[in-house]
Amino acid sequence: MSVQLSMLNAVKEIKNTGKISAKFLAHVPKLKDCDNWGKATFLGKINYAFNLSKLDGGLVELGGNIYYINAAQLKFIAKEWKWQTNNSITVIEEPKE
Repeated sequence: MSVQLSMLNAVKEIKNTGKISAKFLAHVPKLKDCDNWGKATFLGKINYAFNLSKLDGGLVELGGNIYYINAAQLKFIAKEWKWQTNNSITVIEEPKE
């Protein structure tokens, strides 16, 4: 499966169910800057701890891809672009064997 196809499936899954797998979330790139935040769509807040890192911010869709933005970015951008940020995304963990 191509990366683009898996991104589209993940976007669809998040929009339909509000869930994302931890395995996929680990590969979501961080968006540090954007020329036009108006083109980005807020998908939901995320708060999840991996073994060595923690994600506390939100996921956005931009150009068909999913990106992570940290809490400080989210706070600033949500005010500037009037995003509705009350929805959260649930992270689904893979069962440990």
